Amino acid sequence: MATKAKEVQAPQWPKPQLFPWHQQVVSQLRQAWAGQHLPHALLIQGADGLGKTSLAAWLACAVLCDRQGDELDCCGKCPSCDLFAAGSHPDLYWVAPEEGKQQVAIDQVRQACEKLSKTSYRQGYKVAVIEPAHSMTIAAANSVLKTLEEPAPPSLLILLTSQPFSLPATVRSRCQKLRVALPAAAETIEWLRTQTDKPPSAAVLEFSAGAPLRALAYAQGSFDTLDEQMRGSLRDLFTGQADLSQVADHWQKSELEDRLLWLDLWLTSLARSLLTGDDAQAFSAGAKLLPGELGSLDASAIYSVVEHARKLRAQLARTALQRELAVEGWLIAMLRTLSPALRSSRPAR
Repeated sequence: MATKAKEVQAPQWPKPQLFPWHQQVVSQLRQAWAGQHLPHALLIQGADGLGKTSLAAWLACAVLCDRQGDELDCCGKCPSCDLFAAGSHPDLYWVAPEEGKQQVAIDQVRQACEKLSKTSYRQGYKVAVIEPAHSMTIAAANSVLKTLEEPAPPSLLILLTSQPFSLPATVRSRCQKLRVALPAAAETIEWLRTQTDKPPSAAVLEFSAGAPLRALAYAQGSFDTLDEQMRGSLRDLFTGQADLSQVADHWQKSELEDRLLWLDLWLTSLARSLLTGDDAQAFSAGAKLLPGELGSLDASAIYSVVEHARKLRAQLARTALQRELAVEGWLIAMLRTLSPALRSSRPAR
């Protein structure tokens, strides 16, 4: 019986696209290109939501473009750009964690580095992109070193990260660093107004940490949905109407990182309100979500829970923790910290 051949999907990478806040980095790259000083390895760093992947795609497309001139650009019309658009350029290798995994494995990095060391299919540059670079295992990061120390020109290795100091110093020191900076708040708001009819709320801007692409995604409705869900979950937990284990199970299956970030901001705003006595700038209703008195809480204890949440977010990004148990343990710690306010809301018997 004949077996059906397995269909092979062409690799997909982000669309080459530049945003206004990329201007400084692009200017640096074009200057290096014009002077024939483009480095063999770049570490592009910056917060999530700044379009680092689309910037890297533009750079890869421009370096591979057949219509190369003194100015670095991606023409979008030549055979190389057509191959790029089709997701089938033979001289581009885009490395990211495999589906269902959180880390870039050593075999993925070795394969990309091996291809960089060989002759170009199209007699030009070879480009490899690793993103996020901080998700590489220790072994994978170490395997990059040989390519960084002994590059095979003409080749370009691009590492993308929002956590540069999670990378080994030996890797960072062998790359030229380019930082994509957050635009000013006014610039972010103005850009968002050109993209959506709905002006971003203060909560959306705070939740996105000023990163325009994150703010755009959240402003289009996803933040309102998350915000409503989180408020409902907290009310149910505070009043005993929700089972803690079920809440933890639901959260770990859906947008866990965003939920932990929401809680980080909410708890931080509670602690700030305790210290300043002002709840006017609190995140997502602030102390109004508490059934009891804010003044009965300890600000330092709240900050400890926030720090725990941040460590949990970092661990979940790097390792395969038992997510439900980890989240359940954190929720227990949060409720214990808030318990004075919760107890003060219950009528005396």
